[in-house]
Amino acid sequence: MPNYTYACPNHGEFTLNQSMNADHDSAVCPNCSTTSNRVFVPFHTYQLDSKLKKKIESGAEPKVVKRENLPLQQKQKTNQRPWMV
Repeated sequence: MPNYTYACPNHGEFTLNQSMNADHDSAVCPNCSTTSNRVFVPFHTYQLDSKLKKKIESGAEPKVVKRENLPLQQKQKTNQRPWMV
């Protein structure tokens, strides 16, 4: 059964394990019995390894390279048949 999160005005957020057939718009707070509205919390469909996650996030940062540090480009011969190397 899935978990649903609700926000109580007096006690803050709480999570209930409910059936998918139940009404999920509001629920009763287990501490003070007041009606609480549902809070949307996106579910996790997967969990990444921490090393992989760091590698992916670091790859999103652009690398600054100066012109003098670029590798030298070699001129290629122009063949009459470009598909042949």
